[in-house]
Amino acid sequence: MKYFPAVFLAIFLLSCDSNDEIFFLPEPLPLIEQDTAFMTVPGGTFITDEDDTLSINGFRLGRYEVTNRLFYSLADDVGIGLPPDPVFPGMEKYLFNYPDYPVVNVSMNEAIAAAAEMGGRLPSRIEWEYAASLGISGDISGQYPWGQLDPDDAEYPANYLAGDEWETRGLDGYLWTAPVDSFPLTDAGFACQAGNVAEWTMSADSLVPVCGGAWLSPAEGITINSVKYLAPGDRARHVGFRILLPGT
Repeated sequence: MKYFPAVFLAIFLLSCDSNDEIFFLPEPLPLIEQDTAFMTVPGGTFITDEDDTLSINGFRLGRYEVTNRLFYSLADDVGIGLPPDPVFPGMEKYLFNYPDYPVVNVSMNEAIAAAAEMGGRLPSRIEWEYAASLGISGDISGQYPWGQLDPDDAEYPANYLAGDEWETRGLDGYLWTAPVDSFPLTDAGFACQAGNVAEWTMSADSLVPVCGGAWLSPAEGITINSVKYLAPGDRARHVGFRILLPGT
């Protein structure tokens, strides 16, 4: 993987009233272990919401959501434009100043291109739910990656709309996104499959499932089978992604 050269590559001109202010793109930080950590998901069977039993081939899935640091390092390699700043109050220049946080405001198409640069792709919705359900017994409907216990009663094991109210959302420790390693891992070894940022999945349809809920989702919106839909070119400041590597 190549990096941006030490000499800054680009200049952004942003108009501020009648004056033009010049911003330089900094050199990407070196990747760290969590950026390229993958967990093996063994093949098996999965029962969908429609009671269909599907056979799942084994794969490897990112232990963590893709960080700002990783996405920034991949972006130049594949000619991806950098995402707009999410404008979280108190978190200026989010992509550059918060490298351990999940990237947001990335479209599905951009996520696919970034994943391909690592030899991977996005998981399908079924693959995503299958990985999130490992270690969970019984019907997954309404369950979380840690089980049935409501996140308020489980002492806030995820970044979500704690208390199901905007004013209390910081009870989990964060008002907006959180570093990708901030919460306990699931039994299968994944971080933040509930909350933090919702995650793009792979779909050829005009509307694409995003799974897992986010920092602005109520408790019922971060269950294993909770899903929302966006168009492939949409961006949202609560949506990121996780990379799948085929095979085990």
